[in-house]
Amino acid sequence: MRLLGITDLHGNSTSLQRILAAGADAVDMILFGGDITHFGSPRQAESFLRRAQDTGTEVLAVAGNCDSAEIDRRLIEMGISLAGCGVVCEGVALQGLAAMPPWRRRMYQCTEEELAEALRAGYVQLGGARPHVVLSHAPPRNGKLDRTALLRHVGSTALRDFIAATQPSLVICGHIHEARGIERRGPTTVVNCGAARAGYYAVAEVGEEVNVELRRV
Repeated sequence: MRLLGITDLHGNSTSLQRILAAGADAVDMILFGGDITHFGSPRQAESFLRRAQDTGTEVLAVAGNCDSAEIDRRLIEMGISLAGCGVVCEGVALQGLAAMPPWRRRMYQCTEEELAEALRAGYVQLGGARPHVVLSHAPPRNGKLDRTALLRHVGSTALRDFIAATQPSLVICGHIHEARGIERRGPTTVVNCGAARAGYYAVAEVGEEVNVELRRV
């Protein structure tokens, strides 16, 4: 399966259109990894996601810290949310994690215990199917993909521990714009797609092996 990863759009309509034009027709699924809006409304988030759906490619998504619980609920209403649930599509198991661990005030965040429970809930629904892909707004803690410009690690310990325990094939994340890149955690490939508002995105091929490309329009 070929996946298009888009994170940290922050409401940039022009960048979304350019990314979709560059990559949507060459993938099997578009995954939005949160911060679809920049403290915007559910209606705004839906408009971006509908635009992606208009390409004819399947779309799944989670909300980020600059989205909201209301946007999370709208994704559920649209039937495209992966937050706290798991689905198997064309032989690939996918689950998602929304929001971020506690960091800054007035943002959409959950405790690490809540994030761990969401990961457990989604994993149970997958029934052990593989290859296994996790779509998370936040990166795992204590790696190069969760390090801010001030060298502070702000990723999720729940996701870090989940990766160690379940060894998914691929984790697609974002959140820390300056930490765009790819790292390995044991057999797991983790990619921080970078800020889509600046034209960054990722394309991943998932099968017996995982191959990831970081791209920019």
